[in-house]
Order: sequence, then structure tokens, then C-alpha cells
Amino acid sequence: MKFIMPVIFLMISIFLLMGKGSFLIAGYNTASADEKAKYNEKKLCRIVGLGFFIITCGLFSLMMLETYGLYVMIGLFIIGMAIILIGSQYASLEHNTKKMKSSMIISILLTIVIGGFVIVVMFIGDIHIQYHDNSIQLSGTLVSSSEISYADITEVEFRENIDIGHKKNGINNAVIEAGRYRNDEFNDYRLYGYTNSLQYVIIYTDSEIFVVSGKNRQQTQDIYEKLKEEINVV
Repeated sequence: MKFIMPVIFLMISIFLLMGKGSFLIAGYNTASADEKAKYNEKKLCRIVGLGFFIITCGLFSLMMLETYGLYVMIGLFIIGMAIILIGSQYASLEHNTKKMKSSMIISILLTIVIGGFVIVVMFIGDIHIQYHDNSIQLSGTLVSSSEISYADITEVEFRENIDIGHKKNGINNAVIEAGRYRNDEFNDYRLYGYTNSLQYVIIYTDSEIFVVSGKNRQQTQDIYEKLKEEINVV
């Protein structure tokens, strides 16, 4: 199931590499006939197809390489985008050197901006836990927070190595994994944890399950102990 998107991307890449599918190229597919006439359509399709294929390889690496997949994907994404943005200039039939140079500079700058944005998004994030008098509040970068009343907590468990399953919505990058997740044990649950955590605190309520981790074992253990203490006080 998780390979559906990479397979679709692969099929699109092959189609473009055959010199077909110009209707899939954003910008070119909405251009006027006069604008399209300025490009070698087959060459443009193949250049975009090559970039798309490299990005597709990045998606497959994310699925298949457990440790380094994310970093390989980021690198291949930036390379693929560079080929699409910069390489597409070579499909132009115009020989205006000055205009081509300007387009090339813009394409390079766009590649740098997009690459920088991807790198920043993939390497930011933090998990915040606030203990109030009657509740605990969990929050993470780019995801909604959850406030849990101590009175609603039925059980708290410290667990080694759980299968977090897959993300339904939220964030999972090189730093944190947070949002709505689903696995075989809990079905739908909320996760607020750091990527590649080995220990987790599981908070059970009658209506929902929450899974939390700190940056290391000691922080996660501290969360567990503090939460047990708060529940006992209530």
C-alpha cells in the first residue's frame, strides 16, 4: 500500500522519458501555442522525466532504507528539481543568449530556495509537554496540541520499542514524528515523539490513546515518572 505513490511517480517518469505526456508539465500545459513553439517538446518531456525519475528513486529509498532513506530522499529530491528547473532551459529553441542566461540564473535560484526550504522543514521540530494542575498538554511543531485531564487517564505505561505504524496526518522528519498515526496495536492514536526513539510513554484514556517520547531514555523516563506522580495526586 505504501508503494502506491512511488509506483505512480515511476509510471509518470517512464511516460515522460518516452517523450510523451507534455500535458503533465506544469506551466507548459497551460502555455499558449506561441509559447509552446519555443520549446522542443520531446526534449522537454525527457528532461522533466529524468528529474521526476530521480525524485521517484528518492521516494523508494524513503520506503526501503530504514536508517538513511530520509537523507537519500532529500538529496535526490534537490537533484531532481535542479534537473527539471535548470535542464528545461536546454529544451528551448530560442538562441537568445542573454535571455537564456537570465532564465538559467532564475532556475538556479529557485532550486536553491526550494532545496533550502526542504532541508529546513526536514530538520526542525520539537515536542513540548506542559503539566497543569488538572491536566497535561502535549504539543509538537506543525501539529495540533492535545490536553488530557488527569482524571480521564486510565493507565500509563513505559514501553520499549513499539511499532508506531504509519502517519495519517502530521509530521515525520529527521527530528520528530507527531500527529495522528495508526498501527496494529492501537489502531488510531496520537503520537508526540522524537524520531527513532527507543522508549515511549503510552497514555490510555477511555476515548483515545496518546504515545509520547523524550529526546532520550532519561527524558522519557522522567515523563513517565512525572505523569504517574500527577495522576496519584489527583
